[in-house]
Amino acid sequence: MLFKKICLGLLMVGVLTSSSISSAQQPAAFTEIPIAAPFDLAPHQAPESRAQLNQVKQNINQTRAQLALIFRGEAALGANFTLGEGGPSPVQMTNEALLKGWYENYVFAQFTHAKSMGELATQRLTFVNELNTRCPNDAVYQHIANNIVLPQMQTFLTGTFHPAVQYNAMLIVGQMNQRSSYNPDQTRRVPVPSSAALGFLMTNVQGAAKNDALLLASWVGVLRHVSLNRVTQHIPGNQQVAIATQALNLLNQDANAAGRSVSGHTWLQRRAIEVLSAIGRDNGQILTKIVSIIKDENAPISLRLSAAKALHYFYYDTQTKVAVEETSNSLGLLAIQICRNELARVEKEKELEASNAAGGVGDFGAGMMGGMDGGMDGGMGGMMGGMDGGMEGGMGGMMGGMGGAMGGDVFGGGASTLSKEEKRRVDYSRRILAYQLYHVVLGIGKQGRQAGPNTIASTGMVLAVTQDNAGQAALTQLQEGMDALIETIRIPEDNSTVSPDEPVSEPDRETMLANLEDEVRKLESFLLPAVAPATVENPTANPTEPAPVVPGS
Repeated sequence: MLFKKICLGLLMVGVLTSSSISSAQQPAAFTEIPIAAPFDLAPHQAPESRAQLNQVKQNINQTRAQLALIFRGEAALGANFTLGEGGPSPVQMTNEALLKGWYENYVFAQFTHAKSMGELATQRLTFVNELNTRCPNDAVYQHIANNIVLPQMQTFLTGTFHPAVQYNAMLIVGQMNQRSSYNPDQTRRVPVPSSAALGFLMTNVQGAAKNDALLLASWVGVLRHVSLNRVTQHIPGNQQVAIATQALNLLNQDANAAGRSVSGHTWLQRRAIEVLSAIGRDNGQILTKIVSIIKDENAPISLRLSAAKALHYFYYDTQTKVAVEETSNSLGLLAIQICRNELARVEKEKELEASNAAGGVGDFGAGMMGGMDGGMDGGMGGMMGGMDGGMEGGMGGMMGGMGGAMGGDVFGGGASTLSKEEKRRVDYSRRILAYQLYHVVLGIGKQGRQAGPNTIASTGMVLAVTQDNAGQAALTQLQEGMDALIETIRIPEDNSTVSPDEPVSEPDRETMLANLEDEVRKLESFLLPAVAPATVENPTANPTEPAPVVPGS
């Protein structure tokens, strides 16, 4: 999973920066910050430099040990410290200077070197994790975040550093907190994101970002803030309004007018939808826009899925309402489109199989490419969220959550009576359908639990209907239709008393999709308008013309 996150981060830097800075003049060489001599291992690799190499290693270990004392508040920032004490060239400094030199001229300096370009995501995650887990002293954490990290990240963003370094820096800005994520006794606490960092992120989403890669990274940071704000309430109401306004502006932008490709623009818009749903409030335009995206047959399927999922998170109350019947019908039509897309993909795959019977791409290649937009593009948002603290929690969380949201294990486990080839085929279709329909299920929502010690709130349209009772009939009909759709793609349970390793009898792909199409038609019967029979109007008789002669009269 980590490999996917790293690749995805670097991919987005390339995709989003290419359209934004390709026409700009590229610097002859990107800036690299030299590593401080006491921490630089590179010049001492020759055998005759063994003594110097050992001294540098000792400096690094000594610094790490001192940092641990500073992080715990056991060594004051103003106290003196001697680096390399007992060695040939000891250096005396304050603990505050040690922190600054360690981060600026060792940890962050490594980010800028060409050999680190493929490891930036790992280096970023390591830095953020170490700071959050090893520094429980709030005063020290605030000093590092406000006086070292944020200024250095802004230096990266304003200087002539590699675009990947700048993208990485913006992600770090979004990860900074006002305090440590751990108490002094090492028990965890809810992180409170840095208000200073949010101000910087907002400046960038309002137009200061130099390119779309930095704009995306800024939105990822904003998403983290608004997601945690549901617990911490650290964002003032007027700033939430400002964030929602910018996100809605992005949703209303046209890709061509913004100078972006459709795919790049979709990535940004999906983050905007996630931000709006995390805020969870409507201004009279937000929910209308989100529902219009769900209904838009020309919109990318991944964007429509994000819009459907967003409905799950809004606070539906007297201030935030939605027309339940219209929205439920829109979700139903999206479910129909998802199923129709997969049915069409399979038909196309079979046609390509026939045409390539003598060799060529083969069925798996055709099937993979046919499902790419809905499966892979739809899954990118999950990976993005997992990479940068978004709401989705990665593909692992998404796939793991399907069982509960859909009322049981969709994919099943153990052996199957199908052949390996047919099992691969049916599972590929099953996963595409389950992943995409999961977004619709989230939009529909779930009934909460008001009794007992653990109160769980209702979500999605199930909650919204409490403000719009007129939509209950449409919602109930949609829920029943979706339950039937999901049942067609679920692996049948083996209720036999034989060995648990006994192969499960399940339908092949053709049977599963035939059952699916039957349920789709039932959904269509009450969601799609009936086609009126064609009528032939009799022309008005002209008294000046002779009556037509009817044969046989």
